[in-house]
Amino acid sequence: MVYPGEKPITEKSRGEIEQKLKTMGDYVKMNYLQRALRSPIDFDTKKFVLLKLTEIYEQSKMYLEAARMMKAAAEINTTFKDKTKDYMKSVECYIKGGDYAEADRIFAQALALGSDREKAEMKTALKNIYYNQAKSYSDANKRNYTRKLYEKMATMPELNAQEKKEVQVQLMQLYEKLGLIREYYNLKRGLGY
Repeated sequence: MVYPGEKPITEKSRGEIEQKLKTMGDYVKMNYLQRALRSPIDFDTKKFVLLKLTEIYEQSKMYLEAARMMKAAAEINTTFKDKTKDYMKSVECYIKGGDYAEADRIFAQALALGSDREKAEMKTALKNIYYNQAKSYSDANKRNYTRKLYEKMATMPELNAQEKKEVQVQLMQLYEKLGLIREYYNLKRGLGY
């Protein structure tokens, strides 16, 4: 559905849209691709538009928008393998955007589509996404974001006992650096130090 006063795009194929995109900057591309989604285009072109929007949003660090586009792309996929791949990309973007509740919800959808082997791979991938994001926050010295991420990780059933302990030790160190003394001593007692 095109909004009132908004003209639908005239391009109908993926090739035509790609040609048009070469003449635009990122924010104009976002607007154009959003209009493309509301215009009558075929299935494959819609999938391309969603993936292109995801890429642009992610490059612009608009992770929650990228996650929404990737989720929409996953929902129109026809194969379970592509659906789970796109859902996992959406999960990664939600985690980067700090929406852990939505990441959990989308991860559950991806998990429901996989075989036992694929579920194990997805759980490993999820742990890696969280660890990579924690490292990214830590490297950027974003202690509060890192704390929230580690607090989330401490509750993850996908972590084994050793991994949980490592997360708790990191969390304890963050509590100390952030001056959260009560949390620091509670966790320290809980770990038996």
